[in-house]
Amino acid sequence: MASPSNTTMEDLKTLILAVDSKVEKFNEKLDTIENKFSNLVQEVKEDVNKVKLEVSETGQALKELRHDHDELQRGVEAMELNMQSLEVEKLESMRQSFETDLKNLKEKQVLLEKHDRKYNILVYGMPEKRDENIWKVIDDLMMNYLKMEKAKAESFPFANAHRIPARQNSGEKKRPNPIIIRFIHYADKELFLSLGSLLAGKNIRMVDDLPPCMKEARNELAKIAYKIRSEEKLKTRIRHLGVTVILETRTSSRDQWHILKQFRCC
Repeated sequence: MASPSNTTMEDLKTLILAVDSKVEKFNEKLDTIENKFSNLVQEVKEDVNKVKLEVSETGQALKELRHDHDELQRGVEAMELNMQSLEVEKLESMRQSFETDLKNLKEKQVLLEKHDRKYNILVYGMPEKRDENIWKVIDDLMMNYLKMEKAKAESFPFANAHRIPARQNSGEKKRPNPIIIRFIHYADKELFLSLGSLLAGKNIRMVDDLPPCMKEARNELAKIAYKIRSEEKLKTRIRHLGVTVILETRTSSRDQWHILKQFRCC
């Protein structure tokens, strides 16, 4: 039979060995856990780095996308400006073309009207009587003012003649209404006008019948011409070329005519 002392030592040794074995197992488990934890930490670090890389790449992609968007926006704005500029230029070109066409059409209309009045003259200042016979008035003009022989005067073939109601300024003495005479032959009209110098100082004048716009221009130039003759003692004449009415002056019959002023009627 063993002694109690030996039994206690054996038990203690067994206990120590058992504890030591458990400690080793615990250490092994702890090492395993530590390795797993280290691996987990490493994996987390790798995942974090991967996420950081992906975030960085995403940020770069967003930056590039924003840059591309800005470039596209600027391109769109430039295209819109170019289109607006082209539209403005196109509209301006169309407007200018329309104005040119309108001006040309108006000029053609004035020229046609001028041609239609080609055989007409206007006589201003011829005395007017109530219930007058217009043909007797014209006979008086030809024989007493233009100094035509009676046979010549009576041989003139006229197409028509009548008075035209004239605008009268308030407060002024009533002036005779002008007479419009239409000739059958253009040469007869030219002969009439060539005798106009015989009417100087008689407050009677003969002029071409013109479209209203040219007639107004001629009236304005006539006022200027009268002032020039009175103040500067120059000779004046008013002529028309196409749709333009021209005032010319010269000092004497030996000088050349010089254009002083002109009006284009369209």
